[in-house]
Amino acid sequence: MKIAILIPAYNTNYCIPDLIKSILLNYNGFIIIVDDGSKDEIIFNHKLVKIIRNKENRGKGYTLMRGIKFAYNNGFDAVITIDSDGQHDPSYIKKFINYNKNIDIVIGARSFCTKMPYHRRLSNIITSKIISYLSKADIVDSQSGYRRYVIKRILELNLKENGFQFESEVLISAGRRRLGFGSIPISTIYNDEKSNINNFFD
Repeated sequence: MKIAILIPAYNTNYCIPDLIKSILLNYNGFIIIVDDGSKDEIIFNHKLVKIIRNKENRGKGYTLMRGIKFAYNNGFDAVITIDSDGQHDPSYIKKFINYNKNIDIVIGARSFCTKMPYHRRLSNIITSKIISYLSKADIVDSQSGYRRYVIKRILELNLKENGFQFESEVLISAGRRRLGFGSIPISTIYNDEKSNINNFFD
């Protein structure tokens, strides 16, 4: 399975150098960054890094799908999605790579512990239960963006959401198509970044 790392990025220029350095310590493979119209264009020069830029802010779902399609058109079978704000530890990349290749979506599942702000814990628990019901699958952490997608299966889902809702839509659609799910326990990391997600409306 040929795998690329896919990073959707928006106004996180200051995180990119350390994130790329950490990724390359764990995986000497191709990295795709999709800059979702950041105020200051994301620039990083490395032979293993390809940066694609949206001319304007289009949303996380649009940005992820653009990266997924780019990876597919360049011969990759799967992508591992990592958020650009430092909340995903690249040391888990090898676990994602080595996970059962027959599984279509592998989710990095955080523990809903005290490190996670209370409102996010509550939101994640409730949302994960709702999405598990709608997808007819056991989804432990539906809001985690740390995932491995088999590209061909994702492109077959005819997804429509362009915003943060994409990450829920893909689980519901995949579950209804009876795609295979797996999960990997990952650490819970939070910094002082303000989330762009509206916990209720999204």
